[in-house]
Amino acid sequence: MKKWIRVLLTAMLTVSLAAGCGAQAENNAEKQDSPQVQTGQDAQSPNVQSDGEKKEINITWTNIKESQQQVWQDYVIKPFQEKHPDVTVNFQGIPDLQNTIRVQIGAGAGPDMFYMDSIDIPDFASTGHLLNIEPYREQYGMDDFMFDWAIDSTEYKGEMYALPHSVEATAMTYNKTLLDQLGKEVPKTRQDFVDICDTALSAGLIPISFGYSGENILLTWPYEHYITCYAGGEKTAQLLKGEIGFDDPDIKGAFALLKADWDAGYINDKKSGAIKNDEARTLFTNQKAVFNFEGPWLTLVDTPPGTWEFEWGQCAWPSMKDGMPAASAITLGEAIGINADTKYPDLCVELMMDFYMNEERCAQAVAAGFSTPARSIDASNYPEDMPEQIRKTLDVQDQNMNAESVGYAPWGFYPSKTAWFLNDNLDKVFYDQMDLDTFLIKAQECLEQDLADGYVFAG
Repeated sequence: MKKWIRVLLTAMLTVSLAAGCGAQAENNAEKQDSPQVQTGQDAQSPNVQSDGEKKEINITWTNIKESQQQVWQDYVIKPFQEKHPDVTVNFQGIPDLQNTIRVQIGAGAGPDMFYMDSIDIPDFASTGHLLNIEPYREQYGMDDFMFDWAIDSTEYKGEMYALPHSVEATAMTYNKTLLDQLGKEVPKTRQDFVDICDTALSAGLIPISFGYSGENILLTWPYEHYITCYAGGEKTAQLLKGEIGFDDPDIKGAFALLKADWDAGYINDKKSGAIKNDEARTLFTNQKAVFNFEGPWLTLVDTPPGTWEFEWGQCAWPSMKDGMPAASAITLGEAIGINADTKYPDLCVELMMDFYMNEERCAQAVAAGFSTPARSIDASNYPEDMPEQIRKTLDVQDQNMNAESVGYAPWGFYPSKTAWFLNDNLDKVFYDQMDLDTFLIKAQECLEQDLADGYVFAG
């Protein structure tokens, strides 16, 4: 999850959650009228379409590398502009995207299309700032080829308000070379994991590289792993449906174990709050750490093939409790919001659907370093010269997504108030500024508010 930067502002759509749930934009805003969808030619028609009017579509994304922006140009934008020569598509990556978009959209401005986390969809949709995608759902047959749970993650009050752009399954990334030097195998059980962490510390190594300075949303990574592999996916679902609370022994036990492992120095020697994610990645790249919290996005998109000069691997996070299997969490990694005020709603949807509906083009984009779209891709569509790092990552992600036991990652499934509270306050538990019981009580208050506001678990 390469993108989870959020520093909450005081703006029209902003939520204040310093130590509690705070206030959220009311959900009683009138829902916008559904756009009239033009049927016209098939979305994948190669025919050039032009009415002579010059049009411009602006896309704002996270601050990604130039190589990743080039993939957008080659596989998404250029084919569309060849089909629509009168349309110019501008793609811009910016830092602090979430804050910028909130301010712009709240002021009635902003880009035509923008990256968003699915947990933000209710806030934007309830205030009428997102285009209702539901009319396009049937036109393009989205339910026929896109993952149903990914579509569910974009719904607000039963209707789609964003396009499911990419999916992922969380994983443990490990340095196999260091494991061999320590005489250890890839961990599958809690005891395996503890043994490796203790051995790594004794050898002067960092067990897990992790930094979240200025990016508290990255704290979703550790608590997801522990909830998934201690409480399990079924308990996570029960929590998010309101059937159990944060005081459930397994949910509380997962957070207690995470705190214990933090205190033991397993997680970047308790210095994660003082370093940025890029610094943590450098520690892993320089073979100072055995494990990294990040999953497939790290090796599919953010780390060019050949960067690491050691043998590496990815796997499901090891079991954190006897009787629980090693497991990963599935999630919608990226969603695309379309501004309700865009002049060209049909073209915005068509731009992305032309890409999503072309399985071969999706495969080529992934091979070039693009996030995996929210659809299945037959392995035969990937080019033979696809980098081994990409192929290896895709194989592991496929295994993790289709495992018997899966969890639900917070950035794709948790309700907004609950997720924001957990992200903004977990470090207070780490650094003993808030006790665990208080943390869990406040988290439960946020979850109850989310449920009262109409949140529905999408799993």
